[in-house]
Amino acid sequence: MMDKNKKIISDFLLTKIQIKECKESLVSLRDFSKEIIIDIDYLTRKYEKLKEDECYIRETVAIMLSQAQSLLPENYKLKVFDGFRSLKTQKKIYCVIFKKIAKKNPRWSLKKVELETDKWVANPKTLPPHTTGGAIDITITNKYGKELNMGSEKNSISEKSKTYSRNISKNAKYNRSILINIITKSGFTNYPGEWW
Repeated sequence: MMDKNKKIISDFLLTKIQIKECKESLVSLRDFSKEIIIDIDYLTRKYEKLKEDECYIRETVAIMLSQAQSLLPENYKLKVFDGFRSLKTQKKIYCVIFKKIAKKNPRWSLKKVELETDKWVANPKTLPPHTTGGAIDITITNKYGKELNMGSEKNSISEKSKTYSRNISKNAKYNRSILINIITKSGFTNYPGEWW
């Protein structure tokens, strides 16, 4: 099960970590794994003009993802639904979420809307992790490609989306623990504001 006592880094501290260029090329994930399902989020695919089954990430990330796939129980697969996206795409996605939150909360100031939006999508005022090619959004599917219950929809802007949410079923907590276990064993760090 998930370790609820694990120290969780805040969004504020996370944005203070300096990103350093590793000089590694972006690579096609498909060149590193045929098993992993690639189903990039509609907005990223649209704005990046990606073909179906196309995902770009740093080479080390591709190797680590292949390792994570090998650690899954038999008949399960990783499914990647976001990888690299340009700063231009990040700005567009941020704008979409900003407008959605502003519409839902018409009495809020623009600053309050911005602070709430920052909880759910990286603000393009700083260097967002996805724009480095070093961040991925993933889930697990069964052998038929059906996504496991993780307690909330991916990219949902709700408290249930947080990795260690208490407001999800035991089954969803268990499925999240499988995901967290294999990604951390492969060298990734989970972002606690999202389960994916």
